[in-house]
Amino acid sequence: KKLKRDILPSFMNNVSKTIHEALNKINYLSLTIDGWSDRRCRSFLGITCHFIDDKMMSQAYLLDFVRHKSPHTGENIKQLTEDVLDRFEIKEKVFKIITDNASSMIKAYKFGLFADEETDEHGDTSSSMSEVVTIFDDYDHDLELSDFQAININHDEDDDDLEGTTNIRLSCFAHTLQLVVRDGFKKSSNISRVLNKCQVLAKFSHKSSKMADLLDEINKNINKMNVTRCNSEYLLIKSILSIGKNDLDAITKLMDNSIQFSNNDLIVLEEIIDLLEPFYEISVKCQAETIATASMVVPAVIHSLSHLHDIKENILFCTKLVQQLQLSIETRFSGIIKRLNQTDIMENDPFSDPVYFMATVLDPAFKFYWIRDSGFKITS
Repeated sequence: KKLKRDILPSFMNNVSKTIHEALNKINYLSLTIDGWSDRRCRSFLGITCHFIDDKMMSQAYLLDFVRHKSPHTGENIKQLTEDVLDRFEIKEKVFKIITDNASSMIKAYKFGLFADEETDEHGDTSSSMSEVVTIFDDYDHDLELSDFQAININHDEDDDDLEGTTNIRLSCFAHTLQLVVRDGFKKSSNISRVLNKCQVLAKFSHKSSKMADLLDEINKNINKMNVTRCNSEYLLIKSILSIGKNDLDAITKLMDNSIQFSNNDLIVLEEIIDLLEPFYEISVKCQAETIATASMVVPAVIHSLSHLHDIKENILFCTKLVQQLQLSIETRFSGIIKRLNQTDIMENDPFSDPVYFMATVLDPAFKFYWIRDSGFKITS
């Protein structure tokens, strides 16, 4: 009880005070906002701020991890965000808000934070950090920390039509890149068939003790497939290919309804790995916490398109996947593509904010070097 009543509240109040003092010294910051759920399907909203301090060091603070009760509408998400920002008195300091592509997130910040100053009534407002005693009491009855595992929630069909160039909101690049990969798989029927075999094998491998023992003998494991995890398909396929044909045949024979990977299936999986490896490497680099990543977006888009163009001649079975990946990149990053081609940008083109190009040019690692290898006709 002493830990809950005294130590934790005191610690959180000290942390809150430290955050307030740091935020009072800065003029601008950006936010990353994401929805999560625990194993009991209760939703939460995480709000993190990012800024450069007076020592020119990148800083990030988790402002709140607040219970987000239904309805999970854009209006509700916006109100929760404003409650947290008002508590820290930083609403006017927000430069950009980065979220995933869920339609509710897009709608929440479509018109910025100042479009409607009237507070909407709803039953779930964020609680002040200073009221931690009440928070712990409320959660004590229904929250077991051992059961809590944050997982991404609500990957609704993304609503690209709602994203405008004047938005304070920007799409998460890593999430959008993952949607590109999902587009490719979804629209390539032969890929879906082989990928389904991988998913069935992965599911069975985590339920069968015999298969687990055999995998342990050869010092291998098969990754789980999880639609909310970036690079899930890539890591699953790579783990299966690492096993080898003979061992893979022995493993699949242990299944109740045995499946077999033909030689052509394995070639398809190898081609998928060759195609997706740059996507994997880019997404890992763009999730770094201690370095600037906005400057990577434009070079990463160019590199992905260049990679698909160069590898196309060496692909035997996955040519449709290459085409779908190219098409998806050109659609989901149309703002960047149009700026590179110096064509008119429409109001709803995603990734049309000039901040991506400014960040790239200002980064000493990139400057203008990427233009030389882009293949786009850049004129003065």
